[in-house]
Amino acid sequence: MSSTDTLLRLGLTAGELMLRGGAEVCRVEDTVQRILCAVGAEEADVIATPTGIYLTLSLGGELASAVRRVAHTAYDLSLVCAINQFSRSIDINTSPQTALTALESLARHREVYSPRVAAGAAFLAGGSFTALFGGIAVDSLVGGIGGLLVFLLIGKLGRLGVNRFAVDYCGGALGALNAVLMYLILPTSLQPTVIGSILILVPGVLLTNAVRDSISGDLLSGAARMVEALFVAIAVAAGVGTVLSVWAAFGGLL
Repeated sequence: MSSTDTLLRLGLTAGELMLRGGAEVCRVEDTVQRILCAVGAEEADVIATPTGIYLTLSLGGELASAVRRVAHTAYDLSLVCAINQFSRSIDINTSPQTALTALESLARHREVYSPRVAAGAAFLAGGSFTALFGGIAVDSLVGGIGGLLVFLLIGKLGRLGVNRFAVDYCGGALGALNAVLMYLILPTSLQPTVIGSILILVPGVLLTNAVRDSISGDLLSGAARMVEALFVAIAVAAGVGTVLSVWAAFGGLL
């Protein structure tokens, strides 16, 4: 593999990992440019969008370009932080191949939370949000169960490659269904348990990045992410609304 090809692969890999991890595009562009210039590129121009990376670099007076499609995002801010630190730890004495090997090793061996820890966090998040919105102890328990069920469902559907809109719709419906069924069994409040169950679906990082990109002048990325967040909210609301509408049609109290 030539030095130019190695540099292109290095830049695209770094950018793809950061986009998949949920980084804003201005950070992706800055980090990729920093990495390439540090290991020998004379000039590097990077354009990142939520779904792809466009890269052109100059080496030895010649220009080379490459594009990589980024289809999915699985938020991992620890990975974003690790690559950001990696970009500041290399210099001209680091060869492109060494940097690429180190980057790929970083991606393979990064620390991830175990399924049990992630499931426990979903339970605690659901219960905590329920309490935050006025729920009592039993409501928090139901909200925690709802958050756990939603987490398990969206994880399973995600592994099956189900469409994002359908995943969020099903997650919202399951959260509402859990709250309604528990309402029939236990003395719970419906509203806070529904909210607590579905709040793990709220696209907080997505909204934050949309605002950050827009403020940074990346209006295309900001608008795209804002629209994506809007569709996520619509999907979740539709799922909850479907269950509550059926519940109300059969005489339930909202």
